Amino acid sequence: KFRIKRPLSHFVGNKPGHGRIRPNAPGKLHNSRSDVDNLAKFVMDSLNEVLYVDDRQVVSLKAIKVLDSDGLCRGATEVFIRTLEEDDIV
Repeated sequence: KFRIKRPLSHFVGNKPGHGRIRPNAPGKLHNSRSDVDNLAKFVMDSLNEVLYVDDRQVVSLKAIKVLDSDGLCRGATEVFIRTLEEDDIV
């Protein structure tokens, strides 16, 4: 999950904080800035030789890009990784 930092203009008084997002600010699902596939590729490439030998070993991927609406809305990248077994495939 890619939580994109919100611009100051999205906040009341241009000051980030809990409950300070303007009512007319875009929602979480807003198609701005980086492409989600490029963000995912960056993370996968960064994990080469750290978590796996090569990102070719990755067989499933789920990625979402949202405008951050948590706390100070500074943005973050959340990565959840697990092994996939044959029995997991429907």
